[in-house]
Amino acid sequence: MAEYLDRNGYKTAIDNLGERMVTDETFDAESHLRNSDARVYAIDLHWCTHSQGAVEVARLCKQLHPNSFVLLGGLTATCFHEEIIRNFPFIDAVIRGEAEEPLLQLLSKLDARSSLSEVSNLTYRDGNRILANELAQPRSSLDDLDFTRLDLVKPRKAPVFERASVPVCRGCVYDCVSCGGSAYSYRRLFGRDRPAFRSPEKILEDLTRLDEQGVDVVFLFQDPCMGGRKYWKELLAVLKSDKSNIGTLSLELFVPPPAEFLENLSTIGERVTLTISPESGVDSVMKAHGRPYTDKELLSTAALCMRLGLRLTVFFMVGLAGETHNTFEQTSSLWEEFYAMNDSRSQRLRAGGAVRHAFGSMILLDPGSLAFDYPEKYGYRLLFKNLRDYIEGMLKPSWHQWISYETRKLGRDDIAMLTLYALAESARVREKYGVYTVPEEAVEEYFISRAGQIVLEEVDRAMQFADAQETLNRLENLSQMLTSYPRSAPTDPYAYRAAIQRATLESVGLLDAAC
Repeated sequence: MAEYLDRNGYKTAIDNLGERMVTDETFDAESHLRNSDARVYAIDLHWCTHSQGAVEVARLCKQLHPNSFVLLGGLTATCFHEEIIRNFPFIDAVIRGEAEEPLLQLLSKLDARSSLSEVSNLTYRDGNRILANELAQPRSSLDDLDFTRLDLVKPRKAPVFERASVPVCRGCVYDCVSCGGSAYSYRRLFGRDRPAFRSPEKILEDLTRLDEQGVDVVFLFQDPCMGGRKYWKELLAVLKSDKSNIGTLSLELFVPPPAEFLENLSTIGERVTLTISPESGVDSVMKAHGRPYTDKELLSTAALCMRLGLRLTVFFMVGLAGETHNTFEQTSSLWEEFYAMNDSRSQRLRAGGAVRHAFGSMILLDPGSLAFDYPEKYGYRLLFKNLRDYIEGMLKPSWHQWISYETRKLGRDDIAMLTLYALAESARVREKYGVYTVPEEAVEEYFISRAGQIVLEEVDRAMQFADAQETLNRLENLSQMLTSYPRSAPTDPYAYRAAIQRATLESVGLLDAAC
């Protein structure tokens, strides 16, 4: 979007506040925004995890620059567009759906000080009324966009610019139940009924330009197989002809691909990595989640990747509808089947291929997904139902309080405890099959699992005190202990240090048992 505006004569910059915050402990967002001089502040609210931050940045922008125009965009902003305009007077507008053309239209109207009624996709306030303009027809191709203008992004610091993403397409053909970027979500929120692709020739140009800017890893997101055999064959042909120094190309698979695709891909070389996300290792859970394949098909794909020397990471999630402790044990068994394919470490390295697992807890259910819009039908119960719920929920002190849903079989606490159990189980499997390069890595994962249980219990205990100051004291002391450990904290009135030490000893013991 920034490049599109720049091309059309507007001075633009992408200010990555999150990057500034995590790389500089002294960074003060308010002072930084005070020193900016933009006429329009466009703030990304795509994933719901950014709800509180996006709204707070919008508030600061309007407070510090009252004459500026403040707007939000992205998937979550689109889903809650009317709520945003109704409840947050410091936000002037929301651009729903795809925003390149609407944003250009908006700036043109603001320049002319004319009515916003003709700006596509815009939801805004007109006196006491909330108006939502019609959605424009989504673009049918991504070839007229440029995804390589890293010069527009600030701050320009490594390692951020060693990696970049280029879309294979925009949109999807699959209806994964909890995904806010599913075919259903694109259709309902973006007016898009089919994906728009970027031509292989343009992607090759992207790689060349990114290489010139020092990028070493490029993520080609969205599964190229959605474009059909002709498209992916052309894409793999141009990737094979690529002469850039890009070190790693990462591609997504949404379903197990044809063997021919993997065979063609293997001719590109060892710089290719693949990811696929079945989410569960149990067919019934996968099917309920919208995955149109089985664990046997997944294992077949993994075995072929191993034979061809392709690296494959298989992602899983904890806490899906239909999941129980028993189904997770079956998923853990599937992890072991992946690693059992690797005959020996030396053979795996020599072939250049490796099959690994990764996992995480869903925690936040995507607004605009099928599960969010029809929770009972798909086995969910919403705890967060609107943007205000997401903001207030994520202001709570612990991640287990951010879990935005329950399932028919798992309550919030069950999901949290299963997540911690899964972390320990993941460490056990990795340790068993020699995935860790040093034992300390396994100890760390065990420790996070055990310490996480302590934190969950202590946060819940602290929140029950009627005295708000007592709650705050306990939470602050727990936070200080976690951030300073293993160094001694100034005080330890609640014996948190002793509890963390026990978790450390338990972790080492678990590692010994796993060995």
